[in-house]
Formats: sequence, C-alpha cells, structure tokens
Amino acid sequence: NTSEPYLYRWREDVEKQGCGFVAVTMLRDAIGHTISQTKGMINPNYTLDEFVNHLEPENYNQRGHFNTQLDYMVYNRGPRNEYNATKEEKVRRAIELLQRHFDIVLLSDYQRFTEIMVKVTGWEGHEMRHANAFNGELDYTERELNKLKTLTEANGDVLFIDAVKHIYYGHLDYLLE
Repeated sequence: NTSEPYLYRWREDVEKQGCGFVAVTMLRDAIGHTISQTKGMINPNYTLDEFVNHLEPENYNQRGHFNTQLDYMVYNRGPRNEYNATKEEKVRRAIELLQRHFDIVLLSDYQRFTEIMVKVTGWEGHEMRHANAFNGELDYTERELNKLKTLTEANGDVLFIDAVKHIYYGHLDYLLE
C-alpha cells in the first residue's frame, strides 16, 4: 500500500514533538461519492463513459480522473491495483488500514465530526460553512446511473462502506443477537 508509510510518518512526526495525534476520516455513501466525483468531468467536457473508464473491469490497474474512497484508502495517488487484487482483498486491506491508523472513523456524520474536533482540539465550536458545494446540475440517464452503481459495486466500494458500517456503527449487529 502506498499510503501506509505516510500514515506512520505523520503520527511519528507529530508525537515526536510532544503533541497528540488524532487521525480522523469521514467517508460517504459509496455510490453517492462516485456520483459526486462526476462533477469533475464537466470542465474538461468528458462523457460519463470517459470519466469512469478506469473503473471498467479490464482497466482496474489504471489511474483514472478520480479515486473512489476504497482506492484512495488502499492506493492513495499511487499505481492502482497493480497486483489485480479482488474487491474483497482491497476491502480487507482498507479496513486494516483504518483500524491500524485512524482513531476516529465517521460515515457522513458532520455533526459528530464537529463535536469530536471541538473536544479533541479544545477549539470553540463554530458553524461549519458549507464550502464544498456544487451549484450546477448533474443529469443522468438511467443507463448512466446503473453504470455508476454497477462499477462502484464491482470495484468494492459498496462492500467497503458496508464493512465500515458493520465495524464502526454496529450495522447488522441485530443479526448476531
């Protein structure tokens, strides 16, 4: 994994200075994240098919115009799936990285994120402005939405978010009772 050395180094550098290091990440619904990334195809005027071409099964080792959350967690910005890992192997590795390096893992819980940041840092709470917003329109055909769903599932991102829900939010715990 290309990002793990950075994760070790960040913590080591901060703690070496006598400071506490709290690694926090917030993930989103997998398909919603992929759809959100398609905003990036507008300026270069790509078609949806061109923009998500790297997610096609025959292109799993190619870098694309964006990273899915799973690919970013496992490969960062480095080469993508050089060893042709299965989606299950990628999810296992991503969960391992989360558990080893992240103190707090959230899933689209902005209010909780704010509460944690205020508590951990001692900062005063302020309303977080909504800055990462897209004011344009994203129109998709049913075929395009199905393609985004199918590719996101095939890449392992849906399975990854399900695993995060299970491990960090007790998702499906009722089945174990």
